[in-house]
Amino acid sequence: MDMEKLVENYIDTWNRQDIAGMLELMHSGAAIYDAFWMETCVGKGLPQYFQDGMEEENHHYQRIGEVIPVDNGVAFRYSAHERPNPTIGPVVYYGAEVLIVQDNKILTVSDYYCNPDRAALKEVAELAAKRHGLTSHTKSGLGAMKAMRIKVALSTAIEHEKTYCDSSLTLSRLAEKIGCPVDYLSQVIEDEFGADFDAFLTNHRIRYARGLLQERLDDPSHVSFVANKAGFKTLEEFCEAFSNFFGTTVEEFRERGEKAIGSVDDPHLH
Repeated sequence: MDMEKLVENYIDTWNRQDIAGMLELMHSGAAIYDAFWMETCVGKGLPQYFQDGMEEENHHYQRIGEVIPVDNGVAFRYSAHERPNPTIGPVVYYGAEVLIVQDNKILTVSDYYCNPDRAALKEVAELAAKRHGLTSHTKSGLGAMKAMRIKVALSTAIEHEKTYCDSSLTLSRLAEKIGCPVDYLSQVIEDEFGADFDAFLTNHRIRYARGLLQERLDDPSHVSFVANKAGFKTLEEFCEAFSNFFGTTVEEFRERGEKAIGSVDDPHLH
């Protein structure tokens, strides 16, 4: 098999953002290892991996120098460029990849964000054979890079925009606002906070409500305002959530006055 032609086809197909073409190049049992995120994507996750990579980075790639034959494959260096239309922009970073081939298809891709010389590139190729057992696998196509971006967007929506104060907020609406699939957002919330969406939402609402309560502990009418302001649909829902989280009722919290501030906490909130 002409390895140089394979590399050219591989880079060109990616630059054209041709997901179907990329899958056609890959072996049925293909795996892609991303050295930066220490993560391997396999099987059904590959189409989403390609889509995410093309949408999120949108760089133009060029091969640097010659290709280096390795056992059952080839190694090469590349430069990643900004992709403003209609011309190719300056270099963003350099990298190296190792393609292992089986049955004239790419069995594994190992991507290293470095720019080694020829000798070092051979060492990089040797590492490629060892990497799968040392890496985690993506779940449902959601890799660490995509998960990080979702977490950043989620933090903005929750911590800065306080979207949880909307009593009609749903998982699908929040995913739409963030710009990610619903199942991805659900997975990030579960992995990051160890809770489902409803518990995650209640967590933030109740913490926010406690802060509002502390502003006017001596005003009984303030409780209804706090419940509504924090996104609870009813006063009863708020009072029940407050008791469940803090082990004390709203009334008891208010009666303790200044002593209550900072004295009631819940380990699930950290």
